[in-house]
Amino acid sequence: MDNIYKFKASSSVGHLKNLNNDKQFYSEEETSKKEEEEKQLKKVSKPPSKMSQFSKNATGYQTDDSDKETPRNNKAGPSNQKVSKFRNLVNAKKIEGDNDDPNYDDDDDKPQTIQQQIQHVQQQNDDQYDIEQQAKQMQQKYAKADKPKEQKMKHSNTQQPMDINSDVEQMKNKQQQEGKLKNHPFRHLIYGPTIGENSFNKFLQLTQRGLVYAKKCLKGPSDKFIKSKMVQLPECVIVKPKTLLLDLDETLIHSCSLRENPQITVTAFGDYGEEAKIHFNIRPFCAWFLQQMSQLYTIYVFTASSSAYANAIVNYLDSKRQWILGILSRGNCMETKNGFFIKDLRIVGNKQLKDMVIVDNLAHSFGFQIENGIPILEWHNDQNDQELKYLATYLMEAADQEDIRVFNTQRLKLDQLIEYSLE
Repeated sequence: MDNIYKFKASSSVGHLKNLNNDKQFYSEEETSKKEEEEKQLKKVSKPPSKMSQFSKNATGYQTDDSDKETPRNNKAGPSNQKVSKFRNLVNAKKIEGDNDDPNYDDDDDKPQTIQQQIQHVQQQNDDQYDIEQQAKQMQQKYAKADKPKEQKMKHSNTQQPMDINSDVEQMKNKQQQEGKLKNHPFRHLIYGPTIGENSFNKFLQLTQRGLVYAKKCLKGPSDKFIKSKMVQLPECVIVKPKTLLLDLDETLIHSCSLRENPQITVTAFGDYGEEAKIHFNIRPFCAWFLQQMSQLYTIYVFTASSSAYANAIVNYLDSKRQWILGILSRGNCMETKNGFFIKDLRIVGNKQLKDMVIVDNLAHSFGFQIENGIPILEWHNDQNDQELKYLATYLMEAADQEDIRVFNTQRLKLDQLIEYSLE
């Protein structure tokens, strides 16, 4: 709107000037005086700068509203539209605090009166003052722009000790948790040196539920039924006094899908020639554990899975059958009305219960012989797991005992866990 008013005002003044020039005459004295004044003003006034000429030619006298209106000095055309787009790019990058581009009117090329020329000189002086003012504004602007950077630097500098403090707090919390678990009456059921509080509580709850179910809900089968399920396990060339039975899933291995990026894939063959792919991960220290324990125990696998599944995995774990002598599978388990599979050790005809120990992540699996069982923390894919490594130490000591059942009862205290109140 200011531009419109300015245009109207300047055009009306120019019209009056033309009228005065056409009708008014000057004497020679007045003419000479006027010429002298004009010469003085020419000395005082400065020619337009190259930048202003470039802007005038480049922009086609367009203002910020050039895209909305047709310029007054030029006809609309493709060239003006292209220049207009360029100008918009320049305006888009304009720094805050700069003045708008000069507004060119049609009267700029018309003769001016002395008063207007004096005003023009004063305006130039004012423009010089405005430049100084702009410089101050620019300095203030850059100072403001630098403040966020300084704040970011300060924040980054102060953030490091905060991260260090958080790490220290985490270490303190971990030490406090380990301190609490160290004094826990059933911390001995975890054989590794470290365990998280949540994992420990979950393991205790699962083990306690299995034990309670076995004690209060399980009813043993008749002697006749046990005899019908009895088997004779193969013996080592060098007979070993103690027998170790190991569960497969979540004890030695973890069966998974392809989405979980399994370590191993094997093919299982059924009784009728059918094939199935089995994907699984192997628990850390598994091979070492089997090798070490095979020197003290006769090792068998006792799983609630199918025989085809168990054979495929055992053939991979011990392809030469140096450590694992035999496999007991689902067909050797006792199935309850609720669908639970119980591993009754009494079906092994050529072994005595006092010489047998079974390791399983589910306590109800050895529910008929709790004193023979060792519950182990279930495993899925933690490569830092060390349960098998430290369980070996316990089994080495158990191998020297006359009756493993007495040793387990005294050391593991599973009968007390049944009555223990978990918070």
